[in-house]
Amino acid sequence: MNYININNENLKELIKDDILLLDIRTKEEYEEKNIPNSINIQLNDLLYNIDEIEEYKNKKIVVYCRSGHRSITACNLLSMEGFTNLYNLEKGIINYKL
Repeated sequence: MNYININNENLKELIKDDILLLDIRTKEEYEEKNIPNSINIQLNDLLYNIDEIEEYKNKKIVVYCRSGHRSITACNLLSMEGFTNLYNLEKGIINYKL
């Protein structure tokens, strides 16, 4: 496993750092509800748009989706592309409260 699973409490701490919040849901899901200051690149487009987040290759990236399953796939893809500080928001935005 090349990422760390985190919960809401961990996220509250991480948000204080210079991190990238990456929402990999569809555009429609993102527009419905999202975490402030996150960027949206849906999972199917992630590898095609990886250059958009290249500057974060060695910074902390919190990946989230609706329930925490697609974000695991995204973490694995990013890891294969050389990203090193990956965090998966367990249970996704369903349980998100800040």
